[in-house]
Amino acid sequence: MKERAAAALLIVAVFTATYMFFSSREGRLLEERETLKRQYEKIYTMAEEYKALSRRNKGAPALQEGLLSFVQSSGSRLNLSDRIATIKPIPGSVEGVSVLYQGLTFTEIVEVLKVAGEFSNIRVRAFSISKRFDDPGYADLNMQIEKVK
Repeated sequence: MKERAAAALLIVAVFTATYMFFSSREGRLLEERETLKRQYEKIYTMAEEYKALSRRNKGAPALQEGLLSFVQSSGSRLNLSDRIATIKPIPGSVEGVSVLYQGLTFTEIVEVLKVAGEFSNIRVRAFSISKRFDDPGYADLNMQIEKVK
């Protein structure tokens, strides 16, 4: 009788341990599934925002002139010609330029970026803003623009 009770107790202990192991694993898997679901929802939302922005920009006109002349003419239009320090073409299969503006205010930086965004075939590939230590109210803007075909 003791042997049967010990065997029954052993079976119950093994069953309980197995149940606890698999239920905790199930809980972790459910948490991972929820995390993955939230990530996919975020990706989907971002994709929809990108599609909306792409549709909005398709109505914009395409730039017909070259990028070098575009940078010079937009600098003149914004009265920033004297603050363009360098304009360098970027070698590659896509037409691109690197432009360094020096001594811009925040408003002027925003205006430069807005002008670049007015055309459907212009893309700002990279930009960096560095604070000027001689006058904290001004910053330098270095940006790379490319003309997409």
